[in-house]
Amino acid sequence: MDVRFSDPARVSLLAHIFASILRRGLADAGVARKVSGLGRIGVEMAGMAITAEFGDAAVTLSGGRTSCRAWVGGGMSDLLEVCLRGAVIKPWLEGRVRWGGNPFALLKLLSVLAAARK
Repeated sequence: MDVRFSDPARVSLLAHIFASILRRGLADAGVARKVSGLGRIGVEMAGMAITAEFGDAAVTLSGGRTSCRAWVGGGMSDLLEVCLRGAVIKPWLEGRVRWGGNPFALLKLLSVLAAARK
């Protein structure tokens, strides 16, 4: 599954970080099938926001968080801890990571993050 930027000339640091993680995780064909057609997931970190739109063949990253099926947000170190170490429960219970929308969509996203850590 391909990872693209909607506007390559105006890409935030968050979009670059998330694209790198997605590319690693989506290299696993089984994981890519699992999130194919997932829809829009918003990510907010350190004052930046992006929307990742999971289509059938590609993920398109765009600036801002608009009409998302689910979203996740927090500080940079907290979200990187979730992405790179898989620590989900403790940061959420401590209020350092927030989320909203469809929790099942976020669980599918966690499978991409787990595949990226391998």
